[in-house]
Amino acid sequence: MATGKIVILGIGGRGCAALQRLAMSELPDTVTTMIVSADKRALSSTAADCSILLGESQTGGRSTGGNATLAAQAVQQVADLLRQAFAGADAVFMVTGLGGGTGSGAATAIAALLAELRIPCLVFATLPFDFEGKRKALLAENSIKLFQQHCCAVVLLPNDQLQKALGAKARLEDALDESNRLLLQLLLSLCRMLADSGLINMDFNDFVSVISQPGIAVVGCAAAQKGDDLPMLLQQQLQNPLLQSKRVESASSVLVHLTAGPDFSLEQFEATGLHLAQALPKASLILQGLSIEPDYTDELELLLLVCGIVVD
Repeated sequence: MATGKIVILGIGGRGCAALQRLAMSELPDTVTTMIVSADKRALSSTAADCSILLGESQTGGRSTGGNATLAAQAVQQVADLLRQAFAGADAVFMVTGLGGGTGSGAATAIAALLAELRIPCLVFATLPFDFEGKRKALLAENSIKLFQQHCCAVVLLPNDQLQKALGAKARLEDALDESNRLLLQLLLSLCRMLADSGLINMDFNDFVSVISQPGIAVVGCAAAQKGDDLPMLLQQQLQNPLLQSKRVESASSVLVHLTAGPDFSLEQFEATGLHLAQALPKASLILQGLSIEPDYTDELELLLLVCGIVVD
């Protein structure tokens, strides 16, 4: 697969936490990491290839206090540094937590800069808990609209759905850790797919075509022991409540990559495309890739990326 340079960008406290966990994993050579925050302490404790501090003169190296306007203005002050950091990048995977000042204000301002630079951006954004109040919920909602104006595909990870999945008595620390684990799994799966040389390849430009569809996106990865489980895996990922997959049938583009053993059949590969075409009738772009793993027998791995979902 012809690949390009990917920057994984963590913004604010949520983004720094995710990249701190990502730093413990091995990334392909084509991937670099970057963090942007107004919190000097968070920057110093997070390992990344590039770190940029926002608004030090206004905040003293502390947080923006939930002030999204201040965070957006701080991005403008370091715009030249950001342009230099993004030089040569072919795509950006942005990780942020919506509802906070930096997570919303800085993230949307950087998305606007990436649109100006014509660098495709796939956003992974957590949504605030209901108990955090209407102000954060409204800020998150407005941020999603701004992302879409800047032609970003946005994968939403609602904290409330995560809490329901873990149970009402789950510790907050466990919920946040599970959110980080899910983010890490999705990011690593995408990076490894793009670095892989498969039997049926997808060019990097094909991938960019999928994520360039503005709107809500769904990314899912799963594994099974039998190839016959493939239709079930696809449906589970399309309906995954942790990925806010409402109205997924309105999606305009989809990419699916399979890793299977040498006995994986043409019939199974064809059935995958047919299932997606039926489940996503408005998808004008359906891309499939396949990697063969000699050590696999009945094992099967699936990576699904659905973009351009319309939400009222």
